[in-house]
Amino acid sequence: MPRSCSVPFCTTNKLKNPNLKFYILPNGSTEPRRRTRWLQAIRREDELGHLWDPKSKHVYVCSQHFITGLKNEDIAHPDYTTSLFPHKKTKSPRSVLQRLERRRKREGVQSAQPESPTSEAPIPLQELERKQLYEELYNLRRERDEAMKERAEAIRELETLKMSVNTVRENDTKCKVMTGLSWTVFDTLHQYLVQFVKSQKTSKMSTQDQLFITLVKLRQNPSTDMMCGIFDLAHRYSTFLDVFSRWLDLMYANISFLIKWPDRECIRSTVPAEVLFQYPRVTAIIDCFEIRIEHSKKLKTRAITYSKYKNWTTVKYFIACHPSGSITYLSKGWGGRASDVHIVRNSDFLSQKFHHAGDQILADRGFTLKDDFAVLGAQLITPSFTRGRKQLSAEDVANSRVTSNIRIHIESHWCPEEPVPHSGWPTSSAPGEETAGSLN
Repeated sequence: MPRSCSVPFCTTNKLKNPNLKFYILPNGSTEPRRRTRWLQAIRREDELGHLWDPKSKHVYVCSQHFITGLKNEDIAHPDYTTSLFPHKKTKSPRSVLQRLERRRKREGVQSAQPESPTSEAPIPLQELERKQLYEELYNLRRERDEAMKERAEAIRELETLKMSVNTVRENDTKCKVMTGLSWTVFDTLHQYLVQFVKSQKTSKMSTQDQLFITLVKLRQNPSTDMMCGIFDLAHRYSTFLDVFSRWLDLMYANISFLIKWPDRECIRSTVPAEVLFQYPRVTAIIDCFEIRIEHSKKLKTRAITYSKYKNWTTVKYFIACHPSGSITYLSKGWGGRASDVHIVRNSDFLSQKFHHAGDQILADRGFTLKDDFAVLGAQLITPSFTRGRKQLSAEDVANSRVTSNIRIHIESHWCPEEPVPHSGWPTSSAPGEETAGSLN
C-alpha cells in the first residue's frame, strides 16, 4: 500500500504524486515535543473528539504542508513542524522566511562582536544591530496592524451572517420591514421599556436584541426553529420562548395605555378632510381580526378556538380605530368560534362611555348591530345588502363604495398569517394589545 498523507482533506499518496516527499510522524519517545506540535498543527480528532495520536508507526505528512517543501531539523525554522493547511490562514512563505533570515542576521551580529572592551568595532556593530531591530519592530507592527484589520473584517462578516439589532441599526427601511417600526421609533420604544427591565445578570443578550427578537416574531412570525437559527440561538429553544414571553409581558404592562379612546374635540380635529366630507360625525371604524394559533391538545379548547372563516384555531379580537388610523379600542381575546356580533355585545364598547347621540360608526356587513347602536343614539353605517332585492340601486352602490373605501383602512393593521405558539402567550389579550400599542 503506497504512502499517503494523514492530514484531513489531503488526498495525496506516493503512487499518484511521485514528486512529493512523505515524512514520517516524529517518534513520541525520541521527539515528544516535536510530535505534539505536528499533531496540534494537523488538528485531527479521534472518535471521542480528542487530539488524534496514532499508534501506528507508518503515519506520513506530505511535503505540501511545509513552506519550503522540505522538512527542516532547525528548531527555529518554520519547517521544523508542518504549517500549511486548508483550515489555517498562514502568512506568505516569503514573509516567514524573511523573518527567519533577519533573526539569523541579528544572531550573527551578536556572535561577531569582540569581547575586548578596547576594540573600536562595537560602535558600528551596535548601530547596525539597532537599525535591524528598528526594521524588525516596524515589520512586527505592520504584521500586527494587518492581523487586527483581518480580525475586524472577520468580526464584521460574522455579524452579517447572524441576525441581530445591528442588522437594522440606523436603517429605517430594514427596521420597518422586520419590526413594523422605523429605527427612530424602535430606539425610542427601547429607551422607554428598558427602565422597566429587571436585572438580568445571566443573560448575554442585550435588551435591544431581546426587544428586536420579540417584534420580529410579532411582525413576521417565523417558526421558533427559524428564529433560533437566524438569531444564533442554536439549541436554545427555551431561551427564545423565555425572552419572547418576558418582553410580551413587559410591553403588555407598559404600552397598553397607548390604546386610548380620544375625547370628542380630539376626534373632530383629527378626522381627515376627505372622511369628514362624507361622514361629518364619524368617530370610529370597527372590525374583528383573528390570529392563528397552534392547535390545543385539549378538545374543548380546540372547539372554542376553531374558526370556520380561517379553517384553523384562532384567537379573535374586536378592534376600533380612529379614521386617521390610530387604534382606539381593543377587546380581550376570544376563541375563533365567537361571532363578531357576540364579541361586540359582550364587550363594553356598546356604552355611552364611547358613544354620544349622532355619532357615526363605520363597519363591515357582518356587523348586524344597527339596533344596538341606535339605542345609544349612534348610527352604524355598513355597505348595503342585496338581501330581499335582486340588485342594489345606483345610489346604494355609490354609497357602499364610499363606505368600503374609507373602512378598508382598518384592514391595513397587521396580524400574523402563520400560527403563533400559544406557549409564549402569558394572557389571551397580551399579543393583541402589545401589537396594537406598538402600532400606535
